[in-house]
Amino acid sequence: MPALFQRLSIALAMLACALAQETLTTAAAIHGLAPEEAAKGLPVKLEGVITFANKSAMTLFIHDGKSGGFIEQPLEGSYNWPSAGDRVEVSGITDQGLFAPVIRGIDGGPAEIRVLGHDALPEPKPVSGLELARPEMDCEWVSVEAQVREVFMNDGDIIFECQAGPCDFHVLLEGPLPPESVPWDLAESPVRIRGVAATIFNARRQMTRRFLRVNSLADVVSLEASGVKTEPRLVRADELFRLTGAGGEDLVRVRGTATLTVPGRGLFLRTDGGGLWVQTAQPVEAKPGSPVEVIGWPRAGAMKPILRARGAKVLGEGSPPAPLAMKALEVLNARHESELVSIEAELLDVFRGEDGTTLELRDPGMIFRGLLAEHDGVLPDFVPGSRIRVSGIAQITSAGAFAPLQEEDKLLLRLRSAADIEIISLPPWWTTRRVVMAAAAIIAAMLAIIALVRAKRLREHETQRREFEAVLTERGRFAREIHDSLAQGLTSISLQLECVRDDIPPDAAQARTHLETARGLVRDSLREARRTVWNLRPLALGEADLATALQRFAHDLTRDGKVTCSQEIEGTPRPLPADHESALLRIGQEALTNAIRHAAPNRIVVRLRFGTGWVTLTVSDNGQGFDVAGRVGQGYGLTGMHERVAALGGSLSIDSRPGHGTEVSATLPT
Repeated sequence: MPALFQRLSIALAMLACALAQETLTTAAAIHGLAPEEAAKGLPVKLEGVITFANKSAMTLFIHDGKSGGFIEQPLEGSYNWPSAGDRVEVSGITDQGLFAPVIRGIDGGPAEIRVLGHDALPEPKPVSGLELARPEMDCEWVSVEAQVREVFMNDGDIIFECQAGPCDFHVLLEGPLPPESVPWDLAESPVRIRGVAATIFNARRQMTRRFLRVNSLADVVSLEASGVKTEPRLVRADELFRLTGAGGEDLVRVRGTATLTVPGRGLFLRTDGGGLWVQTAQPVEAKPGSPVEVIGWPRAGAMKPILRARGAKVLGEGSPPAPLAMKALEVLNARHESELVSIEAELLDVFRGEDGTTLELRDPGMIFRGLLAEHDGVLPDFVPGSRIRVSGIAQITSAGAFAPLQEEDKLLLRLRSAADIEIISLPPWWTTRRVVMAAAAIIAAMLAIIALVRAKRLREHETQRREFEAVLTERGRFAREIHDSLAQGLTSISLQLECVRDDIPPDAAQARTHLETARGLVRDSLREARRTVWNLRPLALGEADLATALQRFAHDLTRDGKVTCSQEIEGTPRPLPADHESALLRIGQEALTNAIRHAAPNRIVVRLRFGTGWVTLTVSDNGQGFDVAGRVGQGYGLTGMHERVAALGGSLSIDSRPGHGTEVSATLPT
């Protein structure tokens, strides 16, 4: 009764729609609607044959003899579900669908499907690969000739990767199906396929890929010539793709020993012609060491040809092959691609990602990587710097993808299990990191010591500066006292003696002689007092610079006009440290005083030379000179000059000979 009421409600709804709008009766009319028109729910009454039906996938295609369509049924509810080949009458309304207009039921219910009988599936429409790639072929019942590239299973479904002209597509036979039912030998074979053109699309109603839905393996028919098949010739792996060797269309046989099987992708073989990668989705129960015979077609690889398998057969059992012990640079050669090798190297780093565990390794000649994908064993504790031995399949990449000669660039070892990693020795305690840390600590300690020493020296220099300033202050005070008392007193005595000279009678010759002697003694004492004042007075920066101070002192000494004194300056004058200026001033004063007092010159030259990082004071005269060697250690003046220069890290030279004048030169670093 519920089903009767449901049919009655659908019939009444269809009748109401038919009274208001024209009923669509062909799949082409539905397929040609614009999305906004199909969304209006136009009435549909269509008769045709079901070309594909899968209730678990909620997929139902119909063909009315000219074109195909899709019936969208709800996920829940019990309703009639036809089979492929059933002739049916479908009643419902249109909907815009996700890619193309579809047929659905009214008010979210199922479309009414009445089975009229069962017929053979109609003849499919033959199409080319170019036609199959067109979006409007969606839902069409077609037949196309194509080349199968690969056959594999996915969750019990059989999938054929195919190519027909410019169209790459796949064929889907939904299961679940047993693995033994998979036609692995159809790989790399020409076939004719009959099925419904289905579409993979995006949210903007754009096709991204074409695929075909087939009802059974009978819909995929091999086009290879029937009859007695000759066995493919047996070739070596290193003969593939040589100038006179097997090419891409040659079906060949290769034998080798399995070194690693990658389920769903293929296996690696060790052959007489080197390592070889065999690409196949066929499950091959080959353990390491098992002899295997593969039939397939050569295909181009990254560094050497591979084999696209049509079939693979395990010939027995054998002992696992031993990896070839080599250096990393030796492995980085195209002939060792896909070969099982073993390398001793230093472990630099370990990191884990989606691909598995990656080891960063260094051989004396190069840096390479080892990759361990899924594994059951327990990995050792990795310590960077350890010496380890890794075994695995060598995979080499080239430096230039488009260069005529492919040059080896990078090496990756694909490890088979945790047992392929052997720790030979742990790193020494003095690792690079610890050496760097120790060096950094030593440098930091040295810098700290330098800073402490520098701070101590700064404190000592500050103390010395303060003591020096105190000495200068005291000497300045003492000089002022001499100037204001003794020098002024001597000046007054000299004036009084001049007055006495004017009062002495002309006939008092002896008295006049004593008076002149007294005046001479007063003049000498006054000159000595002035020299002492100059020696004691500090060189004040606000009062005069070094050159001006020397010039003033020379002027005072040569005021009587008997000696000419000139000054020369070379380089760019610049302020000097106070102790340097004081030392040079005292040396200059001593040299000038000695020249006036002892050398009897008529010309003196004072020369200041400013260089980069040094300054030189030279006082030269054309006086009577002296024997320098005979005067060493005699007199306080020369000894004082040497001591002043030595205290500041400078040098002093005295050049003189009897009758040839004297040159005193003092050089100080700045």
